[in-house]
Amino acid sequence: MQNFWLVTPIILVMGVTLYFIWALKKREKQNRTRKEIMKSGDEGEYKVQAVLKALQKPNSQYRVYHNIKLGPDPEHTNEYDTVIVGPNGIFHIETKNYGGERGGIIDIDSQENWILHKRNGYSKIIANPTGQVDSHEYRLRGFLNKVVGYRNIPTQGIIVLSCDNVKVRFNKSRNSSVPILNRHELVPYIRNYRGGKIALYPRTIKKICQRIEDMNPSAQAR
Repeated sequence: MQNFWLVTPIILVMGVTLYFIWALKKREKQNRTRKEIMKSGDEGEYKVQAVLKALQKPNSQYRVYHNIKLGPDPEHTNEYDTVIVGPNGIFHIETKNYGGERGGIIDIDSQENWILHKRNGYSKIIANPTGQVDSHEYRLRGFLNKVVGYRNIPTQGIIVLSCDNVKVRFNKSRNSSVPILNRHELVPYIRNYRGGKIALYPRTIKKICQRIEDMNPSAQAR
């Protein structure tokens, strides 16, 4: 019995030590995964930014902002990957880099569930970004109504898949107002968009851009 009480503290110390080692390794793995996801997201955004340079040429009617916050007031904002202001409306873009460089297939069923099939044979359900785009639309409307003072500006949310090797398969009954485009389809879609009932005059575009920059002091249209 005396030996038992002598050994017990040692066992406890070893158990606590092993637990802390396991917890530390788990945290390191989570941090690595988080960094990989952030890196992948950044790479996707850079790819989309590259194709949008076609809208940033001299004398372009479009103004492009990346990584800005908008909302009805500074305390209630959403962060946007990209916002484009042009004569045919305001476009807010949510960039996704699903599948990394190898890509894969995304199946979207009639219930708007997204299933990603990677090329290595692994499949998983991923969050449908449409809800995120809808939230951005709500905040953008609040910004236009309360900060800019406009209520009838045409707006359009877009999901852009930055990986060229990802293909999307839609259920035939899918009905959504949010288009899902690859990055090379983005500029033609914006230029040909006719979903709004009014055109934005240069002075209107200038006012909207000024309010965007007021809410984002470091932002500058490109």
